[in-house]
Amino acid sequence: MKHILYKIFIGKPDYNKKLRYSAFHTYKVELKKIWNNEKHDDVGFEKMLRLVLVSIQIIFPGLHVRTLFGRFGTIGRNTAVEFFVLFKTLLPLFFLMNGLYTHPAAMIISAYLLLETLCYVASLIFVSDMFVKPRSYRRNILMLSLNYLEICLSFAVLYAGMHLLGDTPQDYIDYIYFSIITATTVGFGDMHPVTHFGKILVSVQAVMVVAFVVLFLNFFGSKVEVIHNDEE
Repeated sequence: MKHILYKIFIGKPDYNKKLRYSAFHTYKVELKKIWNNEKHDDVGFEKMLRLVLVSIQIIFPGLHVRTLFGRFGTIGRNTAVEFFVLFKTLLPLFFLMNGLYTHPAAMIISAYLLLETLCYVASLIFVSDMFVKPRSYRRNILMLSLNYLEICLSFAVLYAGMHLLGDTPQDYIDYIYFSIITATTVGFGDMHPVTHFGKILVSVQAVMVVAFVVLFLNFFGSKVEVIHNDEE
């Protein structure tokens, strides 16, 4: 069993290369480069966006997870990141299944981790040079798929916790259903927000998810296509 787990999560031992710099060191270097325009001649809103996307990472756990487990090499960092993404995906589902979404702490945690995911996905496009080249773009698409599911589940927690859909939902499944239907822009109309804030939140989710699918999944899909053609 130990050998099987080793082969699944580690694969080739020689893949576990020691990292030259920590994620926190890369964070500081990239922030300085953007400030001094060392890589791009961006100005105005573009530079401000890049500065915000990089600087805000310090308040989220993802950067610290990569820094902490980076000392164990490439495998340690990548495996820790994968489990962290999985944890972020399952946590809002745990809140929903156990009725914890009524607690303010559950909504705050869900919103906090949701914001990290949205900033991370945006960074993959606007600050992509900060990230090391992935060992597999297919892996990145898998991680982004979990991010997509996390977004749906986190919004479901917010809808449930703030009672934004009125009395129509019967249990947590209804909130998940509504969030996924909103994310796919289908909108059957059997449930709908009953407050102004709920309408705003639904609109925000719809816009974010459309941008996520169109800009990000297609971006990495094209990378996979290039790799596939190179292999042929």
